[in-house]
Amino acid sequence: MYSSIDDLLADTVIEARVTFRGLACTGWGIAGGTGCRIGFHAILSGECWVRTPASDAPTRASAGGLLVYRPTTDYLLAHGPLVSAPQTPVRLAPLSSGDSDRSVGLLCGYFDGGVANAALISTLPEFVFWPSATACPAPIAALLKAIGLCAHESNSRAFLLERLLEPLIMLVLRTVTVVPPSQLGLLRAHRDPKLRRLLTALHRQPSRRWTVGSMASVAGLSRSAFAEFFHQEVGQSPARYLQNYRLALAARLERRGGLSTDELARQCGYRSTAAFRRRLKRARAGQATSASTRQLGNGEFLFPLDDQCPDTDA
Repeated sequence: MYSSIDDLLADTVIEARVTFRGLACTGWGIAGGTGCRIGFHAILSGECWVRTPASDAPTRASAGGLLVYRPTTDYLLAHGPLVSAPQTPVRLAPLSSGDSDRSVGLLCGYFDGGVANAALISTLPEFVFWPSATACPAPIAALLKAIGLCAHESNSRAFLLERLLEPLIMLVLRTVTVVPPSQLGLLRAHRDPKLRRLLTALHRQPSRRWTVGSMASVAGLSRSAFAEFFHQEVGQSPARYLQNYRLALAARLERRGGLSTDELARQCGYRSTAAFRRRLKRARAGQATSASTRQLGNGEFLFPLDDQCPDTDA
C-alpha cells in the first residue's frame, strides 16, 4: 500500500550500514542495538526463530526472511525457539565457508537517514517481519535474493551490499507505511531547519511557558510570519501542536508510572492541575475538538518520546 511517503523519501538520503555478515552457529540470540536508527536482520540461509511484541511464541524464519524494526522494539532473533535472552554465538564463520544444518546466514545492520532519522522512524510500524521469501512482497523478495547472492560472494565488499540495501528500506517503507495527512506536515517541518530547531526546543522543554512570540524567536521569524509559516507546513497552529504534544507526553509518562497528577501537570507545562485533568480526560475519551488532536494524541510527534532516541538539532 503506497502513500505520499514518497514525498519524504524523494528528499531524504538514506545510507545503509552492515554490522554483521556471516554464519551464526549454535547458541546465539540477538536483540536491539541500533541507537536512534532503523535496524534490520535479513536471513540469508538456514532457519532461526524470531520473538516480536506481536506474539508470545517465537516464529520460525527461513532464507529470504526479513525483520525491520524501530530502535525501541523489544525483539529477539535466536538460533532456537527456547532461547529467551541475548547470547553470544558459540562460533561465527564467513558465508563463503558453506552452510551447515546448524548455522544461519545473517546480514544485519541499520539504515541512517541523518537528520531525517526521527521522521523515518515515525512512519514505520514498531516492526516489520516477513518470515520467509514467500511471505515477502515480490519486489522485496527479489531484491533480498540479489542481496543474498552478493553477500555470499567472498570478494564482495561491504559498500556494494550497502548500496543494494538502500533501496530495500525505501521499498519496505512504501509497502507498509500509510502516513496520516496530519503527520505529513510534521515530516515536511522536520526538513526545515527553522521548524526543526523549534520542534526540538518544544520537545526538550515542554514545561516552559511557551508563547507564539517565544516560539517565533526560537525559529528566527517574526511573530506573524512564524504563525502563518507553521500552520502552512504543519497543518495546525503552534498552540494546538504544543497542546497535543503535551497531552501525548503526559500519556506516555503516566504509563511509565511514578508521578502524581500534580507532577505530570508541571512536567507537561500545565500550571493548573484541574485544567490538566480536564484536557487529559477529553483526550482519553477521544472528544478532542479536531481530528489532528485525536490522531496525534497517541502518536510519535515526529521525534520519538522514548529516552533512547533523544531529540537532536543536527
